[in-house]
Amino acid sequence: MNNVTLVGRLATEPRLEETNGNPICTFRLAVDRGRTEGADFIPIKCFGTPAEQHHKYLSKGRLVSITGRLSHSQWKDKETGDHRERYEVIGNYVGYLESPKSEPNTESSEVKPGEEPF
Repeated sequence: MNNVTLVGRLATEPRLEETNGNPICTFRLAVDRGRTEGADFIPIKCFGTPAEQHHKYLSKGRLVSITGRLSHSQWKDKETGDHRERYEVIGNYVGYLESPKSEPNTESSEVKPGEEPF
């Protein structure tokens, strides 16, 4: 079974792109290593309507939980011919674990901790 659950803080601002009309939100999640020093920085990718919502409501530093699957891709660099590979988490669920530092402008867009905005 390919299932990943992470809790951490956004290390980058969410970036929204569109491919073939499908919104894609990407960001990096900083996950503490526990008793050892430092953190791991995990690339996260979300699709569709949730991607648009995450781009709107999340920001660097927010604490979130992510449930999804691990994705692996590999390719050959066109310029150097070197073998490249990448692991990332495809986020199926993103839980907001704390309120944003600044309140949204309207009451209807308010997101409570632990809830998704849609």
